[in-house]
Amino acid sequence: MSLTSLGEFLGDDAPEGIPGIAGRFDGNHILVPLLTAEVPALTDQLKIATTLARATGAALSVINPVTVPEQTPRTLGGAASDATDDALLNWVFDQAADSTPQLDGDFLHTRNVVTGVLRTVRANDVDTLVLPSRSRSPRLRKGVVERIAVHADCDVVVVNGQPGYEQVPSILLPVAGGPHSGFAADLAQAVAADCDAWVDILHVVDEDVSTRRRDAATELVDDVYHRIGRLETTTTWILEADDVADAIIEQSRYYGLTIIGAPTKGRLRQFIFGSTNRSVRTNAGSVVLSVRNNSHRSTAGD
Repeated sequence: MSLTSLGEFLGDDAPEGIPGIAGRFDGNHILVPLLTAEVPALTDQLKIATTLARATGAALSVINPVTVPEQTPRTLGGAASDATDDALLNWVFDQAADSTPQLDGDFLHTRNVVTGVLRTVRANDVDTLVLPSRSRSPRLRKGVVERIAVHADCDVVVVNGQPGYEQVPSILLPVAGGPHSGFAADLAQAVAADCDAWVDILHVVDEDVSTRRRDAATELVDDVYHRIGRLETTTTWILEADDVADAIIEQSRYYGLTIIGAPTKGRLRQFIFGSTNRSVRTNAGSVVLSVRNNSHRSTAGD
């Protein structure tokens, strides 16, 4: 099925309107839960988190969730870790310690990984979670990342797409306005500042788009351009295409990183019409950051 516009399927119900920019990246305390032991996914998760921490001077915390049986007394939870868990946490410290000076970490002994991570977020004033994508790791059960991302009392970055995040020369930022756009723009700015990267702001429209819609799209990409504030290394682009997801996937091959807002439609709507975000995450030719603004849902145009 052809998607009619990026805005319509990423949070824009008005056929001629584009929602304003909402959300922001605070970058004060970043949390990395070790939900997978797969090296490519874990390495990219750590590299993204340390990039963001360096760019903002944020504190960076790592937790290694260890599931304990229901009958285990809470006071004995610490005995549940084993040599493999210790090795994973030590490996993470070896990988990340040289990238940021403000790093701490510990085990999270919990009966439920989702509940344990959410409680850690609330108890430690975490403002940003960096999560891995789905994987075949037995540590990462189906639906864990999605449930954490939706219910966390902080903003969420999920690292998807092709593995291999490095010092990226360029960033593709597809925008549609709406609840996640400000957060996505701020992340692009932070990564670009750390990597000295070029940013291309992209909005996709139909080939027969109305003048009103095109004007609204131009205003949106201009707003994001000025928000990023790297005027000499940032460009805007309105692309005419029949299918939004295909257009973003095709362009992602020419960039080291793609940053896209999380889906804003319900699961039934996604099932019927498909999800641009999911298609990009699955098929993009670069590392993809899928970002979700949870802590500034009502903030627009900040």
